[in-house]
Amino acid sequence: MDSNVGLAIQCVGIGLVTLLSFFMMRSIQGASQRYWTAAWSCLSLSLSSLIVGFHVAGAKNLFYSLYFFGEYAFGYMFMAGCRHHATGARLTRRHLIALAPSVGIAAALPWLSDDFNDLFMVQASIMAALFAAAFLAMGPARRSGQVSPGVRVMSFALLLLALDFLHYVPVFGARNGVWGFVVPEGYLKYTSIFDLTLETLLGFGTVMVLMEGVRREVEEANRELTEARERAERVARVDPLTEALNRHAFHTLLSRDGCGREGTSGCVAVIDLDDLKQINDTFGHAAGDRAIRAVAHAVRLVVRADDLLFRWGGDEFLVLMFGMPESKARQRLDSLNGRLAHTPLGEAHAPAPLSVSHGLARFETFGQLQHAIEEADGAMYEGKQARKAGAHPSQVEAIKV
Repeated sequence: MDSNVGLAIQCVGIGLVTLLSFFMMRSIQGASQRYWTAAWSCLSLSLSSLIVGFHVAGAKNLFYSLYFFGEYAFGYMFMAGCRHHATGARLTRRHLIALAPSVGIAAALPWLSDDFNDLFMVQASIMAALFAAAFLAMGPARRSGQVSPGVRVMSFALLLLALDFLHYVPVFGARNGVWGFVVPEGYLKYTSIFDLTLETLLGFGTVMVLMEGVRREVEEANRELTEARERAERVARVDPLTEALNRHAFHTLLSRDGCGREGTSGCVAVIDLDDLKQINDTFGHAAGDRAIRAVAHAVRLVVRADDLLFRWGGDEFLVLMFGMPESKARQRLDSLNGRLAHTPLGEAHAPAPLSVSHGLARFETFGQLQHAIEEADGAMYEGKQARKAGAHPSQVEAIKV
């Protein structure tokens, strides 16, 4: 195969990679993508200049200089993209000034020899150094906790390209027997194909890295949405004052789990804070809020961890105790007032003797729960009336009989 044909194939292949990079840059924003797109553009223009230089003898030195500088810019910008991907560092004006020596090298190199192959030996050594620098720039990404497949492919391609261009130095020197041996002429005709193969692999690696970045962004967005949904559900189901469940949570439980708990039995309790209005009028609404929180805290202390506490109304709570005998449930609830006997309502007030009225009812199936709540609410109301009338709450059962 003629070497010019191989160069044309390489130019077309790199042009397609450049177009792909441009299309991806329109949808994937990021400094790494911009640097890599600029790099592929420089390489595409560089190869085009080389083709023109081979066919326009009168201006070949100019186009050779453009080719050399385009390749330097490709290696430098690709290294910048790798550095940004691995560390987040961006190019500054000072970094771009570092390209200035390459302009002088590119301008002077065509005048050193009339044989392009001699010039390419120098060019290959510089490109090998740039590919090695890009490989090293990806080091932090390779040393991270979990190396992505895209980083592996890019690193592998950069290492192969560095070795590929480095091996061109002895290979092109050996074409005239400089090193004591001669490389077959046919081998040199396929160097463009070798380069295209490895550069295409490098292009695939950049696409993989960019897609992995998009995947991470999508996963992060999904995680944030999940957390936001959980926070919204918590706000919708949890009372902010007492951190007990609210009525919405109860009805959600009833509609979601009601059919699956037909065989579940237990007790339901309705608990009401006594004289909340008097507390608000005497100590203020802040003290009333503290009293409500104190009741919720006391209820949590007397029930089990898997029992469900709901704030049923302003000063009213509902407790679901699945699988608990009624005698044990009543014993636990009867200890509430002892825990509330000395409740602090604020720094400016002495501890107050809070009390609650409660009613208890048993349900044998989940379908009986609504009726049990009504029964417990009635028992709580009777207990409250008995307390106001001077009767001890334990006398309520006798009153009912």
